[in-house]
Amino acid sequence: MIYENIYSENQLNVERILFVQIYDYKEECNSADSVRSGNFWELLHVEKGLVDINTPSSTYTLSKNELLFRRPSETFRIHMQIPVPAKIISIAFTCPPSEIPYSSVSTPSPANSGSVSEPSAPANDENLLPGKLLPVSTPERRLLQRIVSETENSHCSPSPFAAGQAALLYLHLLLILLIRNANADITLAPVSRSRQLAEKDLLFRNILNYMEEHIADRLTIDQICHDHLIGRALLQKLFAENTGCGIIDYFSLMKINAAKQLIRKGELNFSQIAEQLGYNSIHYFSRQFKSITGITPTEYASGLTGSKPI
Repeated sequence: MIYENIYSENQLNVERILFVQIYDYKEECNSADSVRSGNFWELLHVEKGLVDINTPSSTYTLSKNELLFRRPSETFRIHMQIPVPAKIISIAFTCPPSEIPYSSVSTPSPANSGSVSEPSAPANDENLLPGKLLPVSTPERRLLQRIVSETENSHCSPSPFAAGQAALLYLHLLLILLIRNANADITLAPVSRSRQLAEKDLLFRNILNYMEEHIADRLTIDQICHDHLIGRALLQKLFAENTGCGIIDYFSLMKINAAKQLIRKGELNFSQIAEQLGYNSIHYFSRQFKSITGITPTEYASGLTGSKPI
């Protein structure tokens, strides 16, 4: 079969990528980022961790491999929800509002053809792409990585041939996939999918609270599974998706973060801290502390002001 004279009008026209920014939050950064807004569209993709993104109208909780499509001129604030490293990729771009899947949109401002005006409220929320949490699968992740890579290439000297153009093309492909996937989700069963995500999120939060309450215990996977009526495979998958590590590794991280707080208070010595957090010995506590942080408890304490535990 021969296909001739293939032609299609441009249904999506990203004019330019304004910036690609990577937020790399460390484990102890639990404060909100500075408020930011801009007259451009923006994709916010969580590569790892669990974060809240606050806008004037809503609060979105994003876990690993979820993406938020931000409207132009909408302010937002990023906040780490749990003390675990998080990484977010932000891609800002300009595009005529009429080409983003809204039921009702405004037109570009005639005073400045290079800017994008604030879209009007959609008539039907089911047709809304911006303002929704979108799952990111392997094809979309690869395109995101390509965009970042080609953007980095475009700033090299000398840069590879057409690196900036390649980044823009990959962004076009990413948006096309996201729009197609959003339409498919609407057609199939968006309510069912939303309910499943909400139930998984609630289960994850309940387990986190349970682990906080048992921070001084020596929890096992079997005990956690028994107390939450969940299988081992599902439990491990839940933590791998939300934290990027296994549940026992994450529980160890929680213990060390708790130890850091106790060291900063300066009221207990290392032996007392180890005992309070359920460690068999101060030696095992010190080894795990260094394994996770890269430094010993003594080295950590020496970098703090005020009294130091001994």
